[in-house]
Amino acid sequence: MTSSAHYEVVVVGSGPVGSLLAAELGRWGVRVLVIEAAPTTTLVPKAGTVHARSIQLLTRRGYFNAPNAGLGPQSTVFHYAGQPGLEIAVPGGEGPAIAGIGQSQLESSWSALLPRLGVEVVRPATVTGVVDSGDGVDVHYRRAGVDESVSADWVVGADGARSTVRRSAGFPVTEVPPTAAALLGLARLGNPAQVVDGWVRTPRGWTVINRSLGHSRVITFDMSGPERDHRRPLTPAELQQSVEHIVGQPVPMHGVTHLSRFSDFSRLVDSYRHGRVLVIGDAAHVHFPLGGQGLNLGIADAVQLGWRLGLITRFGAPARLLDAFSAERRPAAERVIANVADQADRMRSGPEADALRAEIIDVFGDSARSRALGNEISAQVDGVPMPIETSAAGSFLTNRQLTTTMGVTSVIELLAERTQAILLVAVSRAEERRAELGPWHDRVDIVPVLYPTLNYDVLLRPDGFVAWSSAELSADLRDSLTETFGAAQEPRTPLSAAPVSLPAHRQ
Repeated sequence: MTSSAHYEVVVVGSGPVGSLLAAELGRWGVRVLVIEAAPTTTLVPKAGTVHARSIQLLTRRGYFNAPNAGLGPQSTVFHYAGQPGLEIAVPGGEGPAIAGIGQSQLESSWSALLPRLGVEVVRPATVTGVVDSGDGVDVHYRRAGVDESVSADWVVGADGARSTVRRSAGFPVTEVPPTAAALLGLARLGNPAQVVDGWVRTPRGWTVINRSLGHSRVITFDMSGPERDHRRPLTPAELQQSVEHIVGQPVPMHGVTHLSRFSDFSRLVDSYRHGRVLVIGDAAHVHFPLGGQGLNLGIADAVQLGWRLGLITRFGAPARLLDAFSAERRPAAERVIANVADQADRMRSGPEADALRAEIIDVFGDSARSRALGNEISAQVDGVPMPIETSAAGSFLTNRQLTTTMGVTSVIELLAERTQAILLVAVSRAEERRAELGPWHDRVDIVPVLYPTLNYDVLLRPDGFVAWSSAELSADLRDSLTETFGAAQEPRTPLSAAPVSLPAHRQ
């Protein structure tokens, strides 16, 4: 076995979640190695929905073009438990409520950034195990038939539901066995006009067919019970038989590809951190893919872990920041697993499910209840968006125009222009706040804002969440700076250049 250099962070898996985390770390100047088993970006038709909170996070990190801060509130109609009518709304200035961007497109875009950010990538290479010594982690992998290893200060498993990192490091998990089965594939439909587009329920199950002139995405849901052998390879004939059984008529199809099975099995790690090893994305949480929430959980995992690992590796911030990350992200995954289980119950065929479906129709008819459920699906309950005038720690600051001493800008534009956090302050308190900020000036930018667009002074994390706010001069700002960003220390490495935007992802 050969051993190569030491890295500050090794990320295992370069799917959209792993490549996003690696890009975030690269922007902090962290020495990162990505190890990926697949030779190229996957084209498997998985998630294609980017929800509101993910859009909000990605615009604040500079990956999506910032929306017009003066744009009014937006909303769209989504589905819940297969039924359309759920309202998903976003505050003004935040762009669309949903963006239809495929998982492979995100992965390709972020992966393309990595060389420009100094991130090294090894692929195809299969990780065989990780060993945490307490002072560091050894990562063993096999490439081109040769066993190799690297060492790292921290290892992050973003290697999917069957994560080698999670299993090798011994993460305790909570699991719920499957009760339903689903099949997925791409197929050319022999007669697309005879197939109903979208979600269709019959007494025998559900189909979701996204018709296309080329390959259509075909999904079937059998809610009567789990697969006897979920690892058995899926064949084109079996997918076609499943569709025809559910819809009750022949559905000719050919050129079937990208076949897979999935279920309502769920798994959640008890903590996202185990010593010097962390897991994010599907490596940390697995659930029935209803509502397009899995990819979005992973995006938030990557964004909210990235700045914390950046502070730890660059500024020597304490490892407790990673415990705070786990404490913040695990409840978000618990909420998704719970609402997905609720949706699965409402999709079953028995009479009890009829009553549950009728209940959801009532919710859709109540604007306030529908928006509350829409906020849950779009992760906007994870830190409620708040205006500056009522800002409080833990909230997600709503975008708006700000008149600063340098000109007119917006909350999103200020965050997207920099890697570090920002402290928005009223001009009248700028000098006093600058003195308080003192030792943290290299990881927090101070931005003086003219009244009346700012009544509160607001300390914003790089992800847009409020770490602290006050309308008065008070000593607790330093306490919040220490708690959120670590004690004041000299940086170990310089910050990289400003974020690189992805102009293909327009809103």
